[in-house]
Amino acid sequence: MDRRRLGQSDLEISVIGLGTWAMGATVETWGHVDDRESIAAIHQALDLGINFIDTAPIYGLGHSETIVGKAITGRRDEVVLATKCGLLFPQRKDQLPPRCLKRDSVVRECDQSLRRLQTDHIDLYQCHWPDPETDIRETMEALVELLRLGKIRAIGVSNFSCQQMSVAREYGPVHCLQPPFSMIHYRAAEDLLPYCESNDIAVVPYSPLAKGLLTGKFGVDDTFNDVRGRDPEFLGDKYQRNLHLVTTLQEIALRYDKSVAQLAINWTASFPGVTSPIVGAKRPSQVVENAGGVTWSLADDDRAIIDQLLEDHRRAC
Repeated sequence: MDRRRLGQSDLEISVIGLGTWAMGATVETWGHVDDRESIAAIHQALDLGINFIDTAPIYGLGHSETIVGKAITGRRDEVVLATKCGLLFPQRKDQLPPRCLKRDSVVRECDQSLRRLQTDHIDLYQCHWPDPETDIRETMEALVELLRLGKIRAIGVSNFSCQQMSVAREYGPVHCLQPPFSMIHYRAAEDLLPYCESNDIAVVPYSPLAKGLLTGKFGVDDTFNDVRGRDPEFLGDKYQRNLHLVTTLQEIALRYDKSVAQLAINWTASFPGVTSPIVGAKRPSQVVENAGGVTWSLADDDRAIIDQLLEDHRRAC
């Protein structure tokens, strides 16, 4: 598995990463999840050379980090471990996670993550979402101090705009951005990817399979009782247009003896400015399929056909 440098840090990460949101999720969020399968999926990723594992405290209110910690015991030196701060645990089921990037909260969250992950350092520590109530200078000063202490090795941000990154960079290094990006969610290509490429900031996009929409496993009669049930991409006419796009993409994938999911991963991983897409999985078989999305190349003609299909799709939506 090829590796790429994480921005201006000294870290090198595999060309795809393993996302662990579902590993900490409730049945209502991502369906049934078995902890033993989650651990096996992490081991499968490491065996295939996927060294980049991304998690967050909010995934299952600490459960995802705990599972990751168990899985990497004895294999910590094989892992570039990424987690996040800034989304606090809600006090009620109907409450959204409060955002907080104040200094004391960032430091406290880091120590809690270190305990759950059973490690003495976090390789990539990311602000999960911007906190409009906290001056980014306070946040960055806390992150730079954690960097100095060796508790973290690189600083990242997730869901930040170009302007927010520019302000953050006035007070410390930003090694990495984690934005949403896929064939369907294309906006990052308009400004974020060029900004990061010109400033040597790594990009590790999440949801390259658009919550499973680009796997090809859904049809017109499917209904969704998890997080997808509230996503406009899975509703009404938009869902129908998305399914039509997936069907067309499947025809191209078959020419390479690949699944449409592997085609989508390959397109994202090879997009200019992308360092390593983070692909979620709940079981080893999904990790194996995801890994089949790299180590091969799309022909220029087929990439041009895909890009035209995606442009037409965006116009229709």
